[in-house]
Amino acid sequence: MIGLRVASPSDKQLEKHIKLSAIDSAHVVFTTHARQRMRQRYINDPMVLEVLRLGLFAKTPEQDIKHTGVKCRMLRFVAGIQLAVVV
Repeated sequence: MIGLRVASPSDKQLEKHIKLSAIDSAHVVFTTHARQRMRQRYINDPMVLEVLRLGLFAKTPEQDIKHTGVKCRMLRFVAGIQLAVVV
């Protein structure tokens, strides 16, 4: 039997997918942990959405060890601060 290998999206394709998905804020779900950290850092939803819509990958996406999939760190200068968002 021959094993099939499923192709993964490139970093650029993944970045584009995140940006397009974030256009509609209904596609963005904040975890409880994310909300707590946002409160601690005085970061609001519009700031996070701007990073997701207009930011760039800060580093290469990496496998998530707790969940299926990858973690991507998006970065953008927003409201006078350099803001990183993990998605």
